[in-house]
Amino acid sequence: MAARSGRRLRKAVTYATAVLVLVVMAFPLYGILLTSVQTERDIRSRDVAFAPSYVTAEHYRQIFSGDSGVPVTESMVNSLVVAAASAVLTVAIAVPAAYALNRMRVPGRRIILGGFAAVYVLPTLLFVLPLFITVVQLGLYDTYIGLVLPYVAFTLPFMVWIMGSFVRSIPVAVEEMAQIDGASLPQIIFRIVLPLLRPGIFAGLLLGFVLAWVEFLTPLLFTSDLSILTVTLGLFRSTMDIAIGQLAAATVLTALPVILITTFFQRNITELITAGVER
Repeated sequence: MAARSGRRLRKAVTYATAVLVLVVMAFPLYGILLTSVQTERDIRSRDVAFAPSYVTAEHYRQIFSGDSGVPVTESMVNSLVVAAASAVLTVAIAVPAAYALNRMRVPGRRIILGGFAAVYVLPTLLFVLPLFITVVQLGLYDTYIGLVLPYVAFTLPFMVWIMGSFVRSIPVAVEEMAQIDGASLPQIIFRIVLPLLRPGIFAGLLLGFVLAWVEFLTPLLFTSDLSILTVTLGLFRSTMDIAIGQLAAATVLTALPVILITTFFQRNITELITAGVER
């Protein structure tokens, strides 16, 4: 009886803690959403209302119609193109690299893996300057390619490590049996390995998209005229004032893809992130 009561108490404490964490994390998002559907006068009012008495889409209309003077629509399209291209390119490189490092005798394998780990141990600014110089020298500054390449460079080491966990989860006996049956290496990769890696590839694409979508420092340094949504948010602040409602609306649009992806594909992303620990 006492043991059952103890389990119930621990479960109650766990759920209460989870609810508390959810409220603390969700409250700022709720505040931004609430701000985006109120008039500027009520936003600046001292009377704080946590439950809206009305809802207006005026701020969303303003940022899409161009009345705000901030290229939100163009920034969303650019961010979508760059994030999607970065995710696809990262996974396309990470999968064969992970297979080679975990299935083949690659010279300097440990050095390569150590270099991948160094990307996350050392400060990011150490890698930004050489990449920036390279992009400028190649004439790719302020272009899609010049922005995708740094994204891929920063995300690829983590993606290779994660994909390596999925590769190691595939029994070697399956590939050996295929070799006995006369299958070549390309046939093994395309007919056996890639189908088995499909869940990891899908989750990798989602995570790669999210990481590129929320990136701020890279587009801030590698672009000037090419507007990216995370950087565009700063344009709502002028030397005289801040368009709080429009800024909140643009922030909601920026966070919306991330919220939708993590909500509907939470299981896939969780399995991807924890793959290196569990396997």
